This record gives sequence, structure tokens and C-alpha cells, in this order.
Amino acid sequence: MTSRHNHLAALGITCGVFALYLVTLSPSVAMWDAGEYIAAASALGIPHQPGNPMYVLIAHVAGLIPLSESYAVRINVLAALSGAMVAGLWFLCGERMLRALVPTKWLRFLAAGTGAILGATAFTVWNQSVVMEKVYPLALVGLAVVSWLMVLWFDVADQRRGDGLLVLMAYVCGLTYAIHPAGLLPVAALAVAALRHRPAMILRWEVAPVLVGAFRVGA
Repeated sequence: MTSRHNHLAALGITCGVFALYLVTLSPSVAMWDAGEYIAAASALGIPHQPGNPMYVLIAHVAGLIPLSESYAVRINVLAALSGAMVAGLWFLCGERMLRALVPTKWLRFLAAGTGAILGATAFTVWNQSVVMEKVYPLALVGLAVVSWLMVLWFDVADQRRGDGLLVLMAYVCGLTYAIHPAGLLPVAALAVAALRHRPAMILRWEVAPVLVGAFRVGA
């Protein structure tokens, strides 16, 4: 089970990465698609294919928060917050996956934290997290949330709670797909992992239609 210390450590990493992104935040619109996506958020418009409707809705709400006189900066802050949240979620996933390999808690925290920070400061991630040039930071939040839910699912013994987590994962995949088609990326991985490790919980006739329905509702 995840302890209070795990959540505090994840929160600390999230806050630290968020501060780093804010210090290096783009002060306005950047090159490539940033202007289009920020304008689409402001006008509730439709950017180029695939349209990214969920991004437009979330970014429009973020743009209403008066964090800056510059509308572009408000949307850039959304990118920074999204990237920082992902770092915290990767820490939680990494810490759980390392438990069998690194029994010493502080060493495991150090390893998971190092991995999360290295991921957050990789050039592409950092570059996309300081300006809303694309929708990738928001989409990555969805992927990280699904990954964390899958980690929780492996620890659940109660079938009813496990089914609830499966439905929630399908729903979040649908929401993420409405941000960017990358929301489909975890689906195959989740299916393979579930069939490999807990086939009895997922190979039931009533499960598949419910998961498909949850995905469609999210999308």
C-alpha cells in the first residue's frame, strides 16, 4: 500500500518541478503551433487535426484564471502544472515497481525520485512543459494517471474494487484520447499486462463491453 510518505514525496517532487518550470516559463507565445493552440483555447475554437477538444475545454478554463495579464502565460502555466504533475505520478509508479528490487525505503525513494526528475528535465519534456506549443503535457497527465491506476490495480485483491479501477482506467483513456490520440497508447500495454499477470480478473464476458462503454463516454 502507498503510505503518507509516498504522497508527500510525490507532492514535493511535483512542487519542485513546477517551480523549475515556472522559472523557465515562456513569457509569451513561442514558435510552431503555440499561437494556434492558445488562440483556440481562448475562442473555444478548433485547432488543426485531430482537433483536441478536451484540451480546448481545459485550457479555456485555465485561461479564465487571472494568473497573469498575458493570456499566453496563463496557458503556459497550465503546461507547466501538467508536466509537474506527471513527475509526481512517475515517482509513485517508480517507487511501487522498485519495492521488490530495492527493499530499503530511502534508497527506493531516491531511485524513484531521481528517475522522475531526470524524466522531467529531459529536453523534450522540459521544452513542452514551459510553453503550450502542443497538447502533449496534458495528454501525458492522462497517460501517467492510467499508469498509476494500473499499479494500484495490481495491488487490489477485491474483485469489485478492481473492476472499478479497470472502468476508471478505460474512462481516463477516453478522456486522454479527446486531448490527443496518444490516449490510445496505454490500451494495448494495459491489456497485455492484465492478461499476463491477472487474466482471471479481466477474462470475463461482462468486462469488455463495460470497458468499451467507459472509453466511449470519456471520449
